[in-house]
Amino acid sequence: MDITDNHFHLDPSGQKEKAVKAFLNSGGTRLVLVHKPYSPWKKIGQFKDQVKTTLNLSEKARKEGAKVAVVSSPHPVQLIKLLDYYDSKKASEIYLEAVDFCTNLVEERKIVGLGELGRPHFEVDEEIWNLSNSILQESLKRAKEVDASVILHTETGTPEVMADLANVASKASFPKSRLVKHYGGIGSIKNSHGITVSLLASNENIAFASKHNHSHMLETDYLDDPNRPGAVLGPKTVPRKTLKSFEEGIIDEEQFSKIHTDLPDFIYKEFI
Repeated sequence: MDITDNHFHLDPSGQKEKAVKAFLNSGGTRLVLVHKPYSPWKKIGQFKDQVKTTLNLSEKARKEGAKVAVVSSPHPVQLIKLLDYYDSKKASEIYLEAVDFCTNLVEERKIVGLGELGRPHFEVDEEIWNLSNSILQESLKRAKEVDASVILHTETGTPEVMADLANVASKASFPKSRLVKHYGGIGSIKNSHGITVSLLASNENIAFASKHNHSHMLETDYLDDPNRPGAVLGPKTVPRKTLKSFEEGIIDEEQFSKIHTDLPDFIYKEFI
């Protein structure tokens, strides 16, 4: 049976192959490798170079034996950083150009989806908040055009937040079932409003979701940050906690398959 970590980063300065080996040796089989900004950027060429780094890291992971689905986009906080250099119109144009670069990669089958898209997870002024939501909606429209899945980075997923995100998706006519709330917790699955939830792989989250039979995936949000080893959760976490939960009867075989095979296959379509 597959064991899939739904949100995993690799960093050119981090553990890279060692982290992938740790995941595989603990029983993991598949990774959703999510692009992260490796350094500040303000020009589209810099962003493209960083995405190429993510693609190179995905090949290293595959050589270790992992099956990988790559997801890439400009991070939502990047829009705020671009506003340090440009007015809102120019910043939005650069951000959406980065989105278009990633949708082209989906069409070329180099990546399977866009992420992390979203909005700031911290308080910002109303103008930036409204701009972020507008850009998210437009990004979802463009993702839909190429049948891409989308991973969301947002504030904590309370039922109210999930309802608001579902509303943004509806305005973009984006299928909520292929919209993934990353870094999910109990609040995000109490009422997901049709959005797929990727739960941080804590004992509490696994037990709650399994008891109530909520549809979800599991993730570590492993950062591969040399300055914060093991953050957010270590690469062994998803396979270890999944297998332990299965052995203890917390999740059954059907739930195991839904978490690690059925849902990831539906959302990302292909692991290579």
